[in-house]
Amino acid sequence: CFFILGLRVTVLLTSSLMVLGAGLRCVPVSDLEIRKKLIHGGQLLNGLAGPTVMNAAPFLSTTWFSPDERATATAIASLLNYLGAAGAFLVGPLVVPSPNGTSHLPLVLQSNTEHIKDRIEAVLYAEFGMVSLIFSAALAYFPSRPPFPPSVAAASQRLSYRRSFCRLLSNFRFLMIALAYAIPLGVFSGWSGVLDLILTPVHVSQVDAGWIGFWSIVGGCVVGIAMARFADFIRGMLKFILLLLLSGATLASTWFTLTCLTSVTHLPLTTATLYTSCILLGIFLNSSVPIFFELFVETVYPVPEGITCGVVTFLSNVFMGVLLFFLTFYHT
Repeated sequence: CFFILGLRVTVLLTSSLMVLGAGLRCVPVSDLEIRKKLIHGGQLLNGLAGPTVMNAAPFLSTTWFSPDERATATAIASLLNYLGAAGAFLVGPLVVPSPNGTSHLPLVLQSNTEHIKDRIEAVLYAEFGMVSLIFSAALAYFPSRPPFPPSVAAASQRLSYRRSFCRLLSNFRFLMIALAYAIPLGVFSGWSGVLDLILTPVHVSQVDAGWIGFWSIVGGCVVGIAMARFADFIRGMLKFILLLLLSGATLASTWFTLTCLTSVTHLPLTTATLYTSCILLGIFLNSSVPIFFELFVETVYPVPEGITCGVVTFLSNVFMGVLLFFLTFYHT
């Protein structure tokens, strides 16, 4: 979309899809089957817009910023998406009471289905309002590019759509880096989205699970921006930074897994260990996103940034979809 339509038209198109999707979820229909179809349709439209929003950061930074600012700009633009997800981790559990028996709220409130329904609808209306406000702001002012190119890369001619895909699919190094990004980030995105469901068997409330997700994302944003700023100052360190972050994620996930296997490892399962291991895992993985994006762009230049990041985002969503598919068989 960025390559064909430009930045402004693409942002307006995707934000209008999100407005329409959020609006479909708010249609007051009493028939549950129709309501379910409207919600699925709204989620589909939102999902169509999602990859484009994720891909915008590298294209935005190349178009508007000089080479020694690009990694930082990519980090800020990409990780602001994650701050929105961090807010969702808090808003959902704090506004909507839990029906699964792990909430600290009174039992009468938990069993009040109508009350839970009203709270969910309030969240949906609020989301529709926020998305509409952002769309209105982008419609009022969102320039496609600066008056003068900030770098040679911003002004240079890029490969065509067809040649770009051929270059990407034939570049073994790019494919290996793409898998290194898509597998851990895709699985983690799906896993963190249903964290309250996963932690329910160990008696962790959805509020606690929401705080775990919130701090892991906020920590990842802070560390990610710091790492990107470091990468801007010292060029050629992207691979080293990624190795450090993925090594930390490996240790954190191993700690979390061993802690949950209490019958095998006999390690203490406490709120502190769950919080610490999950938050560290989120920090290490989320902070790697802008570094990966910069590495992708550098590896396959002059392929347009939107096409490059679109391919890796698609791969990431595939692995997230595989995880969520298997979770549909999880009934305990």
